[in-house]
Amino acid sequence: MVRTVRPIDERGILAAPVAVLMSTRVVQMLRDIPLREAQKVANRYDFNCFPIVVPEGRLVGMLTKGDLLRAARAAALDRSVWDQPVVTWMAHGVLALRPQDSVAAAVELMVESKLRSLPVIDNDDCVVGMVSRNDLIQALKPGDPQP
Repeated sequence: MVRTVRPIDERGILAAPVAVLMSTRVVQMLRDIPLREAQKVANRYDFNCFPIVVPEGRLVGMLTKGDLLRAARAAALDRSVWDQPVVTWMAHGVLALRPQDSVAAAVELMVESKLRSLPVIDNDDCVVGMVSRNDLIQALKPGDPQP
């Protein structure tokens, strides 16, 4: 799915809230689902990572394609790995943004952490969106010169 970003005044983009750039199409997974189910979800969607939540919706981790690759490597020796819950393979202590955080803060956090995507969470720590490197690059690229 191709998603376009609304043009924003280039001089003001760094001060704009990430809410104007974030994708609200987010595929989340419950922390207790088996890794084999998480792999099926990951195969269905072309995302870098997936927020992992508790049943109440609060963010508790992220599962990346790298995590799935590590699990697949381990499963080559022990097929029972696919029966383990996602929580055993996900990243804990997740970095996240709030909708009102600036684009500048998102860029800084993403560059410093070397992450490809960041979840955007509300005051209850529930995921309301995702911001990717591509979202930021598209927002920061120079516009076409005016004639």
